[in-house]
Amino acid sequence: MSLRIFNHSLVRIGIITLVIAGVLFAFFERSSLIHTGDYNRYLRRANRLIEIENSGATNATDLMVEGAWALIKDYPKYANGYDDLMIALEEYDFHGQADKSRALAEKLIACPAPEKVKLWAKGFLNRLAPPDKPIELQFTAVDGREVDLGQMRGKVVMVDFWGTHCGPCIAELPNVKAVYEKFHAQGFEVIGISCDTEKSDLEHFVERHEISWPQYFDGNQQDNNKFTIAFGISGIPHLFLVDKKGFLRFDNVSGDTLSLEEKITKLLSEK
Repeated sequence: MSLRIFNHSLVRIGIITLVIAGVLFAFFERSSLIHTGDYNRYLRRANRLIEIENSGATNATDLMVEGAWALIKDYPKYANGYDDLMIALEEYDFHGQADKSRALAEKLIACPAPEKVKLWAKGFLNRLAPPDKPIELQFTAVDGREVDLGQMRGKVVMVDFWGTHCGPCIAELPNVKAVYEKFHAQGFEVIGISCDTEKSDLEHFVERHEISWPQYFDGNQQDNNKFTIAFGISGIPHLFLVDKKGFLRFDNVSGDTLSLEEKITKLLSEK
């Protein structure tokens, strides 16, 4: 299994964790339902959606979306249906079905979904934006540097959403360092978006591993981080490439140094 597919699996696991959390929240919020056939029917349907998503059927995501909307209609106070739709967004995008991703995200934003789901869907659309819409990213790094993608035109930039306590993120780091060292002199930059909760952990890790690119830090994990929300990032590591004109050109690039080098080389060769 490639690291890209492994990372995609982690995203799915992360969102499925929200599904399970939704079930537990529902149980504690309305525990009297555990004694009713209504709750048992709800739980069976919620679990069935997870089974459909993992079935491997060619139309599994379509079936899950259909079932999730039905679950939301019948059980509007529970989170599971919305979490399943978030999984579906990632599935469509991973398999190159951007039109379905976009349509589903727009429907989520327009419906009476929880505000956090709407924010995530808006961020997801931000990554699916037309290629003629520049990416906006501006902050003061932990070392005091001012970072603004708008001021980095003419450079190819990789944005790395990560955390020092994230095993797959640490596994990805040698690939990030390798391409940075190889292409930096040619106009390639990296921006780190840390999902750490302790600033000292990030600072010590960056110093120990000689990471020279700027790091964003706001003390929030990926579910509440300013920029993971802004870009609809549901799992880390997540990396995307921005071209010389500021447009997001390659999303979720990781796990294969050679493929990553080819993408960076292509973007660097463009005017």
